[in-house]
Amino acid sequence: MRVENIVLDGQCNVTLTAYIANIERDHNIDRRPAVIVFPGGGYKFCSDQEGEPVALNFCAAGYHAFVLRYSVNDKFTDGKPLADYEKAYEYILSRADDWRIMTDKIAVMGFSAGGHLAACAATMSRYRPAAAILGYAVTLRETVDAHEMGTLEPCAHITPDTCPTFLFATANDVIVPIANTLEYASALDRCGVPFECHIYSQGEHGFSLGTQGLIRYGNKLCERAGNWFTDCASWLKETLGGSLN
Repeated sequence: MRVENIVLDGQCNVTLTAYIANIERDHNIDRRPAVIVFPGGGYKFCSDQEGEPVALNFCAAGYHAFVLRYSVNDKFTDGKPLADYEKAYEYILSRADDWRIMTDKIAVMGFSAGGHLAACAATMSRYRPAAAILGYAVTLRETVDAHEMGTLEPCAHITPDTCPTFLFATANDVIVPIANTLEYASALDRCGVPFECHIYSQGEHGFSLGTQGLIRYGNKLCERAGNWFTDCASWLKETLGGSLN
């Protein structure tokens, strides 16, 4: 694996970190699919535990991975993170041959506010991903308004053309209510969009991979919640297809 750091917008501190998995040509693998990870942080910051640790797990599962640190805090304006994503996507496409990326198999993954951005990318962007992974994501108007996250409500923009989606959250999340996940899943269902949804019985917001060192707000997390990544990796392989040896 090699790691590259790219500055996309120096004024707004927007960066893209690329984690490029090895290409095993002797195993008939010439290119790999990719996942762009958006950490959470309420558009106030980008969470470290929802960035690199997640990207490294995707690399271990056979994907190239990217972490986008988008515009936050005083650099945040309505729609700017989505524009940051589009700029990152364009940059990834420009390096696709160098990095050996399957350009038709680029997924997005986001947590909380980063999940809001991933859902916006899946429903409103000029560059629609092949799949989306939403972890305790903000998708509904009332939660968007409560956290002062602008005007973009991805749940209202789901259509039959929205990409397949994997969702996970906990039932007693008091920061992002479970309705954000359930209603997004229901909207996908109404539009006939393939999805998989995991609602775990207990866990505080911001648990990342579900390992003890990555739980932000406390340790009240049912042990099954840590299974989301294994389930997600299996779902993503089924959804995108292709060999990941």
